[in-house]
Amino acid sequence: MKRLLIPLFCLFASAAWGQNPAPAAITEAEREVLLDRAKSLKAEADRIRTEAEKRHAEADSACWKKTLVSGCQADARRAYVDSTAAARKLEVEAKKIEREVRERDRATKLAKQAEAAPKQQAEREKKIAREHEKAAEQQEKREQKAAEKQQEAQKASARARESERARQDKLEARRQKEERAEQKALEREKKRKRREEERARQLEKQQQQAQ
Repeated sequence: MKRLLIPLFCLFASAAWGQNPAPAAITEAEREVLLDRAKSLKAEADRIRTEAEKRHAEADSACWKKTLVSGCQADARRAYVDSTAAARKLEVEAKKIEREVRERDRATKLAKQAEAAPKQQAEREKKIAREHEKAAEQQEKREQKAAEKQQEAQKASARARESERARQDKLEARRQKEERAEQKALEREKKRKRREEERARQLEKQQQQAQ
């Protein structure tokens, strides 16, 4: 029977603990009041225990002077046990208060974190957006710089082609000029030969007539 009762007790205890409401957040004033209360309970427990030990020692010594020593010591022991039990109750209550403070401290911390979470998330999103914007600006600058370099390269290539075309035009003009000069020289040479031939024929004709 006892073996059946223990699991049932544990089951009901777990269900009861599961139904306990979540600890509420704590203010600094509430925290101070509760910790002062726990401190006072501990101090009172220490006082009761010290007083109980003192009375027990005094009663134990006095019992040896009485006829019924064992009964006297038993009474003294019961009084001591009752006093220390009261002291333990106070200590338990103090520990309970301290545990409540710790739990409420955690609840306060979690509440602050939950409250700050949306703001932190917004800050993270803003930071990510700024980083994306900065990356986009840098990419745009790189593309613009590349486009400017390409445009400058195209201009340089166009200038080079223009310069080469001008050089070729100049060479062609010089070649044509030289050809014209050569043609004129040939024509002059032909005219000179024709004149010499004409003079030679006239001279030959004159010599024939003279004979």
